[in-house]
Amino acid sequence: MKQPYNRILICFFLFSLLPMQFLFAQNEVIALSDPIISTDQYNVYGSKMDETYSLTDLSVMDSSEFDAENRQESYFAGVLTEVCQTRGCNFYLDTGERQIRVRFLDYGFFVPTDSTGKNTVVRGGFVQKADEETGEPYFELLSSAIKIYKPL
Repeated sequence: MKQPYNRILICFFLFSLLPMQFLFAQNEVIALSDPIISTDQYNVYGSKMDETYSLTDLSVMDSSEFDAENRQESYFAGVLTEVCQTRGCNFYLDTGERQIRVRFLDYGFFVPTDSTGKNTVVRGGFVQKADEETGEPYFELLSSAIKIYKPL
């Protein structure tokens, strides 16, 4: 008579541990791409970046001469925010002036999911998209290289 009671307790205990697995899995860092360059100060993902580059002012997006179809690659700096927690396949870059959604050219690389809050330099070109719900146009940056600075 005592044996079924023990089995019930064991089953209850084992099933109570299942939610714990999901809680701990949420904090797991996913890094599907290795950096192509890694130093004490930063990691580079995607393709190699020039050692010297000048940052592009985002006010160019507001000018009438801005052509998103051109997709001319430029360099932008900011802080990574809202990194995709599934694969690290996109993120938002906060430049201080605006937030820009960044995707990776041909999904050729990904960033680690724990990159939120890190200073970053992104090389890429803009494409114009339309919001699926409202139809409003917005710009998205297709990146070919990303330099993520390590905390000091």
